[in-house]
Amino acid sequence: MTFLRVIGFSVLLLLGYMGFAHMLPQVVPDTSEPVEVSTEGLDMDGMIALGESIFKGKGTCTLCHNGMGRAPDTLEMDMAATYPSRLADPRYKGVAAGKEGAKAIEDYILESMKDPSTFVVEGFGKKGTNDTESPMPTVDKAPIELTVVEMNAVTAFLQDLAGLDPTVPLPSADDAPVAEEPAADGAEPAPLLTSGEAIIDEYGCASCHDLGGSGADIGPSLNGIGNRMDRATVIEAIIDPNAVIAKGYDADFMPDDFGEALRGSELLVLTDYLLALPDAAPAAADDDEEPLATTGLESIDKFGCAGCHDLDGSEADIGPKLNGIGTRMSADEVKAAIIDPNATIAEGFEAEMMPDDFADQMDDSELSLIVDYLMNLPE
Repeated sequence: MTFLRVIGFSVLLLLGYMGFAHMLPQVVPDTSEPVEVSTEGLDMDGMIALGESIFKGKGTCTLCHNGMGRAPDTLEMDMAATYPSRLADPRYKGVAAGKEGAKAIEDYILESMKDPSTFVVEGFGKKGTNDTESPMPTVDKAPIELTVVEMNAVTAFLQDLAGLDPTVPLPSADDAPVAEEPAADGAEPAPLLTSGEAIIDEYGCASCHDLGGSGADIGPSLNGIGNRMDRATVIEAIIDPNAVIAKGYDADFMPDDFGEALRGSELLVLTDYLLALPDAAPAAADDDEEPLATTGLESIDKFGCAGCHDLDGSEADIGPKLNGIGTRMSADEVKAAIIDPNATIAEGFEAEMMPDDFADQMDDSELSLIVDYLMNLPE
């Protein structure tokens, strides 16, 4: 009987937890296709409706601006009173400082989207910044990338929400969608990554995090992360990694610019991939081992070197820059730095950051390929 009572109590307790979990608000970003903006015949009512759609969809504004405390709950606040009080706040030094009326509020809203750290509402700044730095991404840049018309539409929606007549201009025939600009050096933009595996490889996530059996331990294991974190929390951890630090790890190890590097769709694809990772990836059998790399570049990609080191423009800065390393170190010194990375620590960097088991992971031929490749990297 005691056993049955314990089982019964356990079942009731589990059902209670499940019920409580379903009572919590679930934050799910919109994954629908981007709204196509028609520039013909769009009146202000249409502009307001478009702004509401973007605010709740492509702009992902409600991911943080909700009742969960990450940012002010814009849709539930009395914005008619809130906007004037913010313009009058002594801490506000932006373009609308000292101004009044709907046009000043338009300027304030647009400024808050394009430069959110100009004024941070008290209590909502990044931790440790005394409300001088906002965790909000710049919405006209990756990963959100709103156009001028879309930002104007959101502004019209928020002005209307405050009981004001919107002051933004209606789109004209000249406001056609703008094609993605080429890189400054004339190179083609990087192709859109459409799979979680491709994004993981591109950004070297597995070189710091254990996922899919990589065994890395610089950052927390990501296996089974969907059992520990919801979608909104995973997205926040990617775009603002210092907001919450996992127990046993230090701040400032993970680059904080993935929010700028990742496109919006890539961010969602990566999030879905991580949420679906199983609790523990079983070790691969010997006959399923990854084939040996046959070139230096393949070896660099296989072991995720560009995830921590700047080489060939990767711009990572967790470890020392490797461009031009052949002019500063001999091949034997480079090889020794890979095999025993803590023997000599580069100035400005800390010990224990680089895995010390590459000698076990790499075949001798792969190690030689990496050394040869690095020795020939230009400055």
